[in-house]
Amino acid sequence: MRNPKPRTRPGRPAQNRAFDARASIIGAACLHFGRHGIKGSNNQLIAKEAGVTAAMIHYYFPNKQALHKAVLEAGFGNLLAELPLLKTLEQWIHFFHSHLRASPWLPHVMIREVLTPSGLLRPLFLKHFAPLIVGHLRQLMAQTARSLKLPASFDTDRHVVLLMGMMVYPFMSLDIAQNLTGRTFDQRMLDGFRDDALKLFLAGIKAK
Repeated sequence: MRNPKPRTRPGRPAQNRAFDARASIIGAACLHFGRHGIKGSNNQLIAKEAGVTAAMIHYYFPNKQALHKAVLEAGFGNLLAELPLLKTLEQWIHFFHSHLRASPWLPHVMIREVLTPSGLLRPLFLKHFAPLIVGHLRQLMAQTARSLKLPASFDTDRHVVLLMGMMVYPFMSLDIAQNLTGRTFDQRMLDGFRDDALKLFLAGIKAK
């Protein structure tokens, strides 16, 4: 007689599917938060996208904040891990661009849930992610200003905000830009945005 299979709590996945299920939930949440915002998403929609049950979402993420933080970690974890290796502004721009290219949902989530005053991810981002990311970029910006012997009036913070806008905007406007121009913004086009942003930015800060 066969031994009966061990019973599991409702919503608990088999152990060999545990990691995949969690990753699928996070990926689905990233997509839905980017498309519809947090308030426009729910566990049923996320579960359907992820190919799991809504109960499994509660199993892995017992509260909303846990899922929200997991989405931010999916968006910025690789960047945080790479920061110590980025020694120049050019390296930072290249890595940040590749990071955005790999996570096309991220700029939309940032616009909806971080940059707006009522964004539900704003407190978590400001507490756990922004200080490290922006702090490192400020250091590289100041380092660049010193290497170029820019005047003391150079405003590091203002130029950090400017550079971030130059990097992120093409990804935010990608869909509508392709619609308006009738062109497909492929890998070569996206790399062109990156290279032009770097050239224009450096030319601008060096201009007298």
